[in-house]
Amino acid sequence: MFKVENADFIAEKLAAELLPNQEYREGYKNSEEAVDRRIKAERGAGIEPAPGVIEFDVDWALHAQNNSLWYLSVADNGDGMTKAEIEKYTTTLAVTGANQNQSITGNQGMGLKISGPTRHKKGILLRSLKDGQRTMVQIGWTGREYDLVPLNDKGDVVVEVPEELFPDFILEQGSGTIVTYLGSTDEANTVVPENHPRVWLFKYLHQRFFRLGEGEFSLMVRQPARDVSEWPHSREDAEAAQFFNRAEVVGTGGQWDRYADRQGEGRRGVVDLPGLTSAGIPAARMHWWVLPAPGPGNDLTSRTYGGGSLGVLYQNELHDWRTGGPSNPYFARLGIIFGKQRVAFVLEPVGDGISSDFARAHVLLGGRSVFEGEAWALWADAFRERMPDMIKQTIAEEQQRLHEEDPERAKRIRDRLKEVVAMLRPRRARSTPNGTTTADGAEVTGAGNDYPGAAYERSTGGGSGGQRSGSNRQQGIGSLLPQVDTENGEPANEVFSILSLNPRWVTEAEAEGMTIVNANGKGLRDRAAALAGVDGLSAPELLLSLEFRGYKMILQHLNEWGNADGDEAVASAIEQYAQEWIEQKMVEAVTGLRQLNNGSTWTSTAYDNALSPVALTAAFMADRYHTIREVKRQVGPMRRTTTSDAA
Repeated sequence: MFKVENADFIAEKLAAELLPNQEYREGYKNSEEAVDRRIKAERGAGIEPAPGVIEFDVDWALHAQNNSLWYLSVADNGDGMTKAEIEKYTTTLAVTGANQNQSITGNQGMGLKISGPTRHKKGILLRSLKDGQRTMVQIGWTGREYDLVPLNDKGDVVVEVPEELFPDFILEQGSGTIVTYLGSTDEANTVVPENHPRVWLFKYLHQRFFRLGEGEFSLMVRQPARDVSEWPHSREDAEAAQFFNRAEVVGTGGQWDRYADRQGEGRRGVVDLPGLTSAGIPAARMHWWVLPAPGPGNDLTSRTYGGGSLGVLYQNELHDWRTGGPSNPYFARLGIIFGKQRVAFVLEPVGDGISSDFARAHVLLGGRSVFEGEAWALWADAFRERMPDMIKQTIAEEQQRLHEEDPERAKRIRDRLKEVVAMLRPRRARSTPNGTTTADGAEVTGAGNDYPGAAYERSTGGGSGGQRSGSNRQQGIGSLLPQVDTENGEPANEVFSILSLNPRWVTEAEAEGMTIVNANGKGLRDRAAALAGVDGLSAPELLLSLEFRGYKMILQHLNEWGNADGDEAVASAIEQYAQEWIEQKMVEAVTGLRQLNNGSTWTSTAYDNALSPVALTAAFMADRYHTIREVKRQVGPMRRTTTSDAA
């Protein structure tokens, strides 16, 4: 029915949607399927199959012909292709393929043909051995179109080649294929392309796949080091050179397994998450790991993503990675605020209606990315309820590792702020069957009792200033409603509340392990403060940076003024007093702004912006005068003056 007038345009259009390095994923998947077909066929014929081998390596055969050529190839000892098959599969888009499994969820028959030539204009070179036929073709840009490239003076595009162009493990098997990536220039180095780190491919394949090496084949990748001028010029010399070794790719799950198991048993597992049939949401599994704290010997970043990362699993491939600062809201939704750098997740939807897009970039549920629909919220809430004890223990350990809050200092700050906070009393009500008023609207935190926080409450009503006497008490902020005296609301009693913040002085490195609200890609780096939690309205932790330039300048100024001799006791007092007044200022800024919450103009998004690290830094810088004045007043009696001051 359909006819294609400009196939090259379709190839370019589809290639534009692909992720970086997609051509290497496609080369591996073709090899994986070829090895799997060969093993199944041999076993079906009563033959004990040889182990499968897939290797990303230098194309040593081409390098032997020209020592200036450093081309990357992926080779396998799969079932290979005959001359007729190689002609068919390399020139036909959306071909059914040898597996006969073409579908939206299966092999689409386009991957390498789209991603290879469009990103390597010189082409991809294919050599295949099957039934004694040794065939070679090259598909690339001819100057006019994507097509098979002539390989000799006769203009032949499909040629027979000698055994020397195949590695030993393919010749020993009697079948297999090599795909070589030729780049876009005559002298391209595709082993380590320009502006790529030496371990780029090893790391990419780990981040792309979940677990490898557990079946009947292994994936090996050459890892070159040193300058290209020092690289060996043969496979034999490469095997003898420790800096040019081959390493096995086991996938992100495999790497995380190894690092978690180093600490003992029980550091990884799977939590089953229910779906919701009425909403078309299937069940899911949350794979989790507790990893060692980052440090010497525990660095995962040269292999794959480290702790604080979340990916989505589909058909043994990892998609939709959320890492670093962008992962903060996702970890917060899972209940991970402290110790984020110690925990890692892979979400695996299971059931019907799950697929991936053409680019293999996103896992789709009902045509939408998993993180864009209602499923993610349902699964995240279910995980929080089922959170493994090991993760809870890790969170507690990381929270304890931070310096302890000074209870007396916190009490002084609260007492000083009572009068200020009372100047703009928020209207809040708590549902109760015998309530004297009505209330409605979303709960103040936006997440109910799952984020308890703390509120200091006093019942309100008649009497002087409209407030009855009553003892203060802490309650869960999640059950308070913001819209009071509503026409169709539920019975409730009005209360007066202040969300209790927990100020913590931390380093930038310590903040990396916490879920920071609206981190803006920077987190606490060169910022004065940040909130750690789900969102700006409910986050219970106020992080204050020990390394912020503005804070250090305040300490320097105060020490120059009152501690010229460098007395450690005076310096310690200056630091403690400065921290107390800074805490008070920042707590006032956050709690004061939260009093404006009305569920309409001051929404959750507004608070995420208004209480971002950038905005909190502006609040810090706005009133340094008051901070310095109060610290000087407290330090005055112990001040260490210079001779000129005394005169």
